[in-house]
This record gives sequence, structure tokens and C-alpha cells, in this order.
Amino acid sequence: MKSENDNFAPLQFLASWQWTRLRYEILKKFGRRCQCCGATPDDGAVMHVDHIKPRSTHPQLSLDPDNLQVLCASCNNGKSNLDETDWL
Repeated sequence: MKSENDNFAPLQFLASWQWTRLRYEILKKFGRRCQCCGATPDDGAVMHVDHIKPRSTHPQLSLDPDNLQVLCASCNNGKSNLDETDWL
């Protein structure tokens, strides 16, 4: 079954109201600490909201809060879309 998110190109998705609102809620819920390494913006880290199961392979989970975690840019880039580790 196709979801509403299937029509979003990657940049359109990241700019969408649905994603920016959910991203904000996840950052409020989990804070500004990487759930993998513990880095924070105070350490110079840039924080990302990561899809545990990647959007590229699980588009139906794009806006599922249970599929999101806070990672620093370094951990998120290292994870890429090749790993589905849930650091919660």
C-alpha cells in the first residue's frame, strides 16, 4: 500500500511540514544528546533525527515516531542506510 510519503522526493520530504513538526517533537522528547555516542551541540556536534529503518527501504515508516532516534551527524553518517540499530 502506498503512503502519503511515497510522493515526497528526499528534499521535499525534509522540507515538509509533517517532517519538520515530527523532527521537532522527537528532539523535544529525546533531547540534544546523540543516543549512540552521547555527543551534544555543546561538544560541537550537529544533531540529526535518524530513521532507524531507512526511508529508502521502509518509506511507510517515514513519519512513524517509533522509527526515529537522535544521532549526531558523525554517527548518523557512519550508520548510513546500511544499519538498523535502534540506540534507544
